[in-house]
Amino acid sequence: MKMRQRVAKINPRTLALVALIAALYAALTIAIAPLSYGPIQFRISEALKALVLIQPWAIPGIVVGTFVANLFSPYVGAWELVWMPLTDGLGGLMAWWIGRRWPWAGLTLYALTTAGAVGLMLHLVAGFPLWLTIGTVLVGEIVCIPLGWPIAKRLRAWGLLR
Repeated sequence: MKMRQRVAKINPRTLALVALIAALYAALTIAIAPLSYGPIQFRISEALKALVLIQPWAIPGIVVGTFVANLFSPYVGAWELVWMPLTDGLGGLMAWWIGRRWPWAGLTLYALTTAGAVGLMLHLVAGFPLWLTIGTVLVGEIVCIPLGWPIAKRLRAWGLLR
């Protein structure tokens, strides 16, 4: 008796949107380097993180985009290529979970997790002062991540995010 194995089908539209988010995140980050890397950073691509509050499938796009963008970092290594994508994935899940009820709390949590992870990574890899680095990265996160919220809401209204 043959057993049929169920294979989860991936919606091609969703897969294309995940790839688009990853490509946009990486391209926007790399385009404004060196501002995207270091203890004082301003990644306009972080605005894409607001998309996870509406659709959790955006999280893999952010994770892959982070990985690709960090290939171009002056601090490239295991921390940048494993720690930061993992942080963005877990931060995205927490932001989505909390943001379903309290969007601004979800966005704030995502900014805090990213700033903490980047600050820790740069402290351990490059010796930057931990709390100062967390603070300077947090400023960029607090500016960039909320910029994506009105965009995400508009995309949902247009039916592009369901």
